[in-house]
Amino acid sequence: MSGNKGLGGLIKSVNDATRTVGNVQRTTQNVQRTVGSIGSQGSKQNAKKNQAKDASWSCGCGLTNTTKFCGGCGSPAPSELTCPKCKWKRPLENSAQKFCGNCGNQLEA
Repeated sequence: MSGNKGLGGLIKSVNDATRTVGNVQRTTQNVQRTVGSIGSQGSKQNAKKNQAKDASWSCGCGLTNTTKFCGGCGSPAPSELTCPKCKWKRPLENSAQKFCGNCGNQLEA
């Protein structure tokens, strides 16, 4: 019987350690969220600017751009991407998303 208590104690120790690891992971995530929310509005604005710069679009002339106007023909960038299948529209500045969030089809500028 003492062998069973030893095994039961080992299992309890493993379960306790697993719970402790889970608690540490949750605490780490909470700290990361807190640190991220402490950042100034300026850093949030910079992140939005960088995200907008990263969003590329294809012009009718065939050139891929990341600016407000096409470098090949001067056409303005589209203000949103439209799904050719279901016509769902996603604002260009919100995401670098290349596929429709509604049906999964590839988005077109």
